[in-house]
Amino acid sequence: MNIIFDTDVGTDVDDAFALAYLLKNPEANVKAITTVMGNTEIRAKIARKLERMLQTNTPIILGKSGPEEAVKKYWLGFEHLALTEEELQEPIERLPFPKYDEDSILVCIGTLTNIAWQLENSPSIKNVKRIYIMGSSLEDHNLKADQEAAKKVLAAPWTVYQITKQVAKKICFTREELEEFKSSRLGRFLYESAIRWLDYSGKQNSAMYDVLTVSAALGEKYVKFKQESERFVSYDVDPKLKDRILEVIKS
Repeated sequence: MNIIFDTDVGTDVDDAFALAYLLKNPEANVKAITTVMGNTEIRAKIARKLERMLQTNTPIILGKSGPEEAVKKYWLGFEHLALTEEELQEPIERLPFPKYDEDSILVCIGTLTNIAWQLENSPSIKNVKRIYIMGSSLEDHNLKADQEAAKKVLAAPWTVYQITKQVAKKICFTREELEEFKSSRLGRFLYESAIRWLDYSGKQNSAMYDVLTVSAALGEKYVKFKQESERFVSYDVDPKLKDRILEVIKS
């Protein structure tokens, strides 16, 4: 199983939690990380920072910014605060999108702009048999921000697993609970990123939307799916996933 992880890491903190959860899994073969929406270079540098904390070296690919109107709305402008000035200035290599084989799995926790572009320009992506998406409706953020891309991706002939917002909201951490992560460098980074997001959004709880998507792609049994036509949609999640997230990040 070769995982390609497509993310808008740097805004809502659940992307960072999801990436850490994925990279800390010893059985996950993460072939590439691709960034999407807004300033994808800053997002890539945040992913690189997480990789360095975890001592991994997965190729990080700067993807597409997305539709102009969506960028104006969803690139919030504080994302760079996750980086030091030195990390911001350090160059990052520009790599092409990955080659896909029949063992490749797509995990998509941002807008689907990169995936739609590759469907038209990277023939090997058609080898992919399974794709895991955070979002189940064109009114959900990741699909709404680039609806044309979402329609192309959902129409492609692969098996689609989608996490609903309603189910994902069941796994969340309060501001007080987030304090439990602060025992390591990684945990402190995630805590500070979470508080920055909560302060900006005015929320009190941080929902782990994207971690559910990763967990499902890894074959864990926490997220429950039902088949709807030619796709699988989440209908529930085992609350034990919350304890598992805390255990993995703190390990």
